[in-house]
Formats: sequence, C-alpha cells, structure tokens
Amino acid sequence: MKSFIVVENFNMQTWWLTVLGLAAGLCTSLSFVPQVLKAWREGDTEAISKRMYVASLIAYGLWIIHGLMIASTPVILFNAVNVVFAGIILALKLRSSRSAEAR
Repeated sequence: MKSFIVVENFNMQTWWLTVLGLAAGLCTSLSFVPQVLKAWREGDTEAISKRMYVASLIAYGLWIIHGLMIASTPVILFNAVNVVFAGIILALKLRSSRSAEAR
C-alpha cells in the first residue's frame, strides 16, 4: 500500500511540472509574436541582431535535443515553436538586409 502512495505522489508531481513547463513555454513563445508581427507588417528589422537570432536558433535546437533526451513534451513543443518564430524573424532580417544592399 505504501508504494502505491509514492507512485501516486510522483505522478501528481510530474503533472504539475508538466503544467508549469507548458505555462512557461507558452509565455516564452508568445513573447515572440509582437516582434514577428512588427517585422512582418512594417518590414522594420533594422534593430534586430542577426547574430542573436542565429545563436537563439542554435540554442532552441539544443533545447529540442535535450527535451527529446528527457522526454519532455513542453521543452520539445515550445522550443520547436520558438525555432519557427525566430526563423521567421531571421528570414525577414536577411531579406531586409539584401534589399538594402541592392539599393
């Protein structure tokens, strides 16, 4: 009977950790939305650092690998979303830089 209680408590703790990870990941991913929208609508990427977004993409890729290794859905899911958002911003930055060089 005692081992059942330990297993039950472990599952409850795991559930809360997953919810916490999902909430944190959602906040992090949503923080990209204003930057993506501004860069997309206005084409204003002057103040965006290419190096920072390249470093971020590498970091998100490493987090995805880490998430796969520890089987963490929130880590995998939201870092994949962050790769998409950061990739869009970087692509818009590179497109804007090429347009400026062509002028």
